[in-house]
Amino acid sequence: MGFRFQHWEARVPKTPKDFSELGAILFENRSFSPIKKLDYGDHGLEAALHTIRRAIAENKKVALYADYDVDGTMSCVSWIWFFQAIGFSNFVHYIPCRFKEGYGLNLDAVKYLVEDEKAELIITMDTGITANEEAAYCAARGVGFVCTDHHKIQPDKMPNCIILNPKLHPEELYQELCGCGITFVLLRRLAEYYSLSPELWTDLLALAGLATICDIVPLNPVNHELARLGVRALMRSRRPVLRQLREAASLQSGMDEKDVGFRLGPRINAVGRLGHADQVVRAFVEQNPAQLIDYMDSCNAERKTIQARIVREASAEAKRFLRDPVLFLGGDWHPGVVGIAASKIAETYWRPTWLFERKDGRGKGSARSIPGFDVTEAMQAVGDLFIKFGGHRAAGGFTFDLGNEEAIREKLNQYAAAKQRELPKLWESTIQYDCTLPVELAELRLAEELETLKPFGHGFEEPRFLIEAEIAGVQYFKDKRTGEPKHTAVMIRRQNGLAQKILFFNEVFDVFESATRARFVVSASRNEFRGQVSLSLMGHDYEVVDV
Repeated sequence: MGFRFQHWEARVPKTPKDFSELGAILFENRSFSPIKKLDYGDHGLEAALHTIRRAIAENKKVALYADYDVDGTMSCVSWIWFFQAIGFSNFVHYIPCRFKEGYGLNLDAVKYLVEDEKAELIITMDTGITANEEAAYCAARGVGFVCTDHHKIQPDKMPNCIILNPKLHPEELYQELCGCGITFVLLRRLAEYYSLSPELWTDLLALAGLATICDIVPLNPVNHELARLGVRALMRSRRPVLRQLREAASLQSGMDEKDVGFRLGPRINAVGRLGHADQVVRAFVEQNPAQLIDYMDSCNAERKTIQARIVREASAEAKRFLRDPVLFLGGDWHPGVVGIAASKIAETYWRPTWLFERKDGRGKGSARSIPGFDVTEAMQAVGDLFIKFGGHRAAGGFTFDLGNEEAIREKLNQYAAAKQRELPKLWESTIQYDCTLPVELAELRLAEELETLKPFGHGFEEPRFLIEAEIAGVQYFKDKRTGEPKHTAVMIRRQNGLAQKILFFNEVFDVFESATRARFVVSASRNEFRGQVSLSLMGHDYEVVDV
C-alpha cells in the first residue's frame, strides 16, 4: 500500500470525533491493565539469598560475571553500588571481551576467576543459563555458582546450580524481566538484611529502567511500570555519573523512554561494541567519570560510521538471497556492530536476519527478527551446527565454523519455509496504526494525551495514526557534514489553514514536490525547542493520493 510497507493495518476501523474518543480507542487497542505494585515474590530467591548472605557474612571472595551490553553492565554496576553501600569490598567484577571471548560464559574466564582471583562464589548477570560446563567446573572445586539470567532456557545446557531466571516464574507477567530487572528484584530482597539509604534505590531503579528500555524486552504491565519508574529515577538521581550522562546527552526535565533508548543506550553500548565494556563499568563506578563519558561519545560516533558501511554492504549482499525466507549473510563486518545493522536489514527486507563476521575460520554475529518469528528457536532447531548460540525471540548471538555456513543457511531456510507455509503473512511487511486521525486533531493536545500512556516500547508500541491531508509544501534538512539533503519535512494543511510538519527522518522524497494530497502513517510527540512547545509528527510511511 505505502512506500515502505505492503500493508497498512488499522487496529480498529474508527475515526474519533474528539480527544475523549481518541483516548478510549488507544486504551482499548492495548488491552492494558497497569499494575499498582511490583511483587515478584520469593520464587527462586531463597537459595540465592542464603548463598549470597553467607558469602558476605564470611567475607568470601565474590566474582561478578556480566554480559557486555547495557543490560549486563548495568546489572554489574548495580551489584557494585550495592556492595559499596553495605561496606563489602571482597569482590571482583569481570566483563568478557566481545571479540576474544564472545557471547556468554567461557571456561577460561571462570578458571581465571577461580584460580587467579581465588573466587569462592560466582554470580552471573544477564548470562549463564547455558553454562553447564562452567558450573560443573565450579562445583567440582567447591566454588558457589549463582546464575541470574533472563534468556531462553535450553534444557540440555542448563547449568546444575542456583538459578534465578524470570522464565521460571509462575506468573507470565514477570517472565519478561530483563537481566538488570531480575538483579533489582534480588537486591531488593537482599537489602532487607542491611541498612541502606533511599538514594541507593533511586540509583538502582534508574539502572533497571535504563536496561529494561535498552534491552527491548516486552513492555508488559510489569516492565512498563519498571521502565516508567526507572525514567523518573534517572532524572531524580544525584549520582555524578548519571547526572553527567544526562548532560552529555542533552536530556531535559521532560526526558522519556525515547531519550533513554536513542541517546543514553547507544552511548553505553558503543563502548562494548568497539572496545571493552569494562570501561562502562568503570565509568559508572568512578567518582569523576567525565573522561570516560567523552570516550562513550567518540565510540558512538565511530559506531555510526561503521554501522552505515555494514548496512550498505549487507543490503547489496541481501539482494542475492531475496527468494529465501531468511537472510544469513557474512562479510568483513565488525562483530560488535552487526546486531544493530541486522535490525536495519531485517526491517528493510522484512526477513529474519543473521549477520556475521568471517574471520579465522569462524563466523560470529547477531540475529534480529521480524514480528512473530523466534530467531533463537530457529537456531535451536539447527543447534548442532553452531558452536554456541543464545538469546530470545527478537534477537540472538551465535558462533559457528565457517565450514558449516552453507548448511546453516540451508537449514534455517528450511525451518523458516515451514513457518512461512503455516503463517505466510508474517513475511508481508505490515505497519499497524491505531485509527484514522482527523487532521483537525493534529495539534499539541494530541501529544499531551499520549503522555498518559508512556513509556512505549516493544510489546507496548507507540500509537500511530493514519492522516490524509492536503500538502502545503515540502522542505529538506541538510546533512551538516556533506551539505546534501538528509531529512524530508512535508507540510500538511489543517482546517484552520495553518500548516503542520510531518518529518521523515533520514529519508529524501521528491515526490511531494508535485503531489497535492497524500495519506501518512505517523506517530506524535511533544517537541520543545528554545522555549517553544509544539506538536511533532514523525512519518513512518506514505501514499500519494493526488498529484
